[in-house]
Amino acid sequence: MILTRALLAFFATAVTVTAVVVPSVEKPNILFIFTDDQDARIDSLSYMPNVKKHLIDQGTVYRNHYATVAVCCPSRVSLLRGQYAHNTNITDVSPPHGGYEKFNRLGLGENYLPLWLKKAGYSNYYIGKLMNEYTVSNYNNPKPAGFDYQDQLVDPFTYTYNTAVFSRNGDPPVYYHNTYQTDVIHTKTLAALKAQRDKSDPFFLWVAPMAPHGQFKLSEKGHEDIFSEPPISAARHAHLFKDVKIPRRPNFNPANQTKTASYWKLLDQLTEAEVDELDETYRSRLRALQAVDEMVGSLFEELEAQGKLDNTYIIYSADNGYHLGHHRAYAGKTTNIEEDINVPLIVRGPGVVKGHISDVVSAHHDLAPTLLALAKGDEFVPDFVDGGVIPWTEGLKRHPKPASVETFAVEFWWEQLFNEYKSRLSGPTGTNTYKTLRVISEKHNLKYAVWCTGEHELFDLKKDPYELQNIYNSEEVKIQLLDRLDAVLSVLQTCSGASCRNPWHVIHPDNENIRTLSDALDKKYDVLYRRFRKISFKECLAYFSATNEEPNDLLLTESLEQNQQLFTVPPNYPHFAQQKQASLVQQRSESCPHQLITEEKENTQPIRVSRADALRLFSLVPQGVESDIGHSVPTEKELDERARPVPQELVDAHVDWVNHGFYSKFGN
Repeated sequence: MILTRALLAFFATAVTVTAVVVPSVEKPNILFIFTDDQDARIDSLSYMPNVKKHLIDQGTVYRNHYATVAVCCPSRVSLLRGQYAHNTNITDVSPPHGGYEKFNRLGLGENYLPLWLKKAGYSNYYIGKLMNEYTVSNYNNPKPAGFDYQDQLVDPFTYTYNTAVFSRNGDPPVYYHNTYQTDVIHTKTLAALKAQRDKSDPFFLWVAPMAPHGQFKLSEKGHEDIFSEPPISAARHAHLFKDVKIPRRPNFNPANQTKTASYWKLLDQLTEAEVDELDETYRSRLRALQAVDEMVGSLFEELEAQGKLDNTYIIYSADNGYHLGHHRAYAGKTTNIEEDINVPLIVRGPGVVKGHISDVVSAHHDLAPTLLALAKGDEFVPDFVDGGVIPWTEGLKRHPKPASVETFAVEFWWEQLFNEYKSRLSGPTGTNTYKTLRVISEKHNLKYAVWCTGEHELFDLKKDPYELQNIYNSEEVKIQLLDRLDAVLSVLQTCSGASCRNPWHVIHPDNENIRTLSDALDKKYDVLYRRFRKISFKECLAYFSATNEEPNDLLLTESLEQNQQLFTVPPNYPHFAQQKQASLVQQRSESCPHQLITEEKENTQPIRVSRADALRLFSLVPQGVESDIGHSVPTEKELDERARPVPQELVDAHVDWVNHGFYSKFGN
């Protein structure tokens, strides 16, 4: 009970200095469970009985929920800010284009979800993985804002299952000797939930286990190097799923490669040995998720024991999806295939339909405004937020700022595709920079991608759910459809705020009735759409640059006089389009003054140490032996007894872990 007493003592002192802006009458509690790299497309949820019992059977599965950037840190920041990555300008997991220090340099942590919820009267808790580059050296510089209690994983040990290292409330980091990381999160989260027993204020509890992400490990040969490997499970789960294999669907390691943009056309069919490796990786991922599933069961038991279950929304999701052999790609994420961008979203709570599967379309940047709507805190959502409210309940269906009805973009910037794990670490040559449009409705299910190489892809997922037939150059595709897709993607390419929620309004500013692709396909708009510029990149860059992607205007500049009888346009329409585009850029600049900077110097210069010294420092925190760790979930007392301070030499070192491969080994 030591951890619980510590939590209660902390809140007893904190309550005297925390100003609650809005009364907490009848506000629901919110529990957000957020895993790392968990797929929605290759059946991982089918092996989680507690998730099925408490969430799937008692809530709604939203099968059309997406990450708009398929990699950890950018996706998490997109969720925290309610913005596309082109507006946060966090486009990588590490410097110079991503990571915790850039997140703070851009001021993103001064105006984000936990602070908005705090204004709405919530007590906020965060336990687990926050984002990359939150380290043993910068854990309190600054401490993440807006949390009443936080206990985060710190790098370079975030991706080590048997070396669990945390910083609690900005205190010096500690490690938990011979304790499985997910079990540490389990015990800490349960303690935080128990601390709510005698409280009436609503709480927001975000728990973020690292599973089923892969892990870093030092070479056993003299600690000379670091490599990545599939996730490892708690010892009590190591025997499970010995015969399970990746579902063999048509896009798994196909004999004929039908995706041909950029690096895809260079991928050879995987060998039998590689497929065997991937099957074992799949089993490892399922085993690692079992400790998460046990935690889910414990949290529901505690909510029920407190009598708070009926007034709590429980949301389950993941930062991005994952592929394993799909379209011949080995293991990883960052692509625009459905396995990487379609992520789990399950919601249970007051007013949410039970045992239901929904086709409602949503994305991660919609979660923040939706949570604020549940918290009755709409007034605290800034105008710069790109997302809208997802209709989880009847009340939310009537919200004045709904999420985009059917349309969103997926974006990425990088030099190549990375394969995870040691046997296929080096990916194929070919850039991984693209913009992708998804249109999902009762009538359409389209994926349209434009690559910085000038290549295009168009898949009709109603007819071709596994993305096996690129119909971009097919005779069956009419130019009228391509014109609409190009136009709306050109808006979403640089959208901000309301224009992201309804990109059609940018194209048809005087016609509120056009909100879908079907509306826009009316032939009377053919001339208008024919005149839109085609989306393109000036060059292939590994980061977002507005000048590399934004056209000077959305429309070509020829006179419209001869076509004005075909459709209604504002006077001087091309000039209007230029003004609209300039307005979007200005909105983005105001929402984050420095976000258009694409290359920056670090404020804190890490101390340069040799690779050997970096690995020696890493090894100062002992790695546990797999067979000895995770036989049971520790009690609070056991966890407290296992806590050890991280050696001060390591804390003071300020090592540039990126330079020593601690993120590039995953390519994430």
